[in-house]
Amino acid sequence: MSTKTMTKSELASELAGAIFRVAKSSKRSIRADLEAQGLTVPQGMVLHTLAAAGGRLSARELGRECDMLASTATGVVDRLELHGLVARERDNDDRRVVWISLTERGTELQSQLPAFQSRVGQAFTVLSVHELEQLLDAVRRVEAASAEEGSR
Repeated sequence: MSTKTMTKSELASELAGAIFRVAKSSKRSIRADLEAQGLTVPQGMVLHTLAAAGGRLSARELGRECDMLASTATGVVDRLELHGLVARERDNDDRRVVWISLTERGTELQSQLPAFQSRVGQAFTVLSVHELEQLLDAVRRVEAASAEEGSR
């Protein structure tokens, strides 16, 4: 980092870039682990998201939780279904709703996959507990402000 004095805006941008680079590096290492299992990063994300939700979500909810366009989520689910890792089921009351569920095989595979959040978290273990607590508090404040800004 430069020794010149930075403005608040410049510091914020520098921090955002550093966090982005940590996340990108973590994603790269996870990609190799997923590829060893025959999966892509989006497929791993869908499996993790389904597991975190109790094994079942509507296709719409799944796309929203994974921040994927409907067309992208559909393609990812198609490939996972082809490999027997998820199953689709139409809702009995509303045929427009499609439920996506982990299969037994999908649940077993998902439990063996690296978690993105854990991998990113590992990068931060170079910090002391006190530094982690401070950073967590600060990021939670940013998260709350972003959520508030997004609801306007």
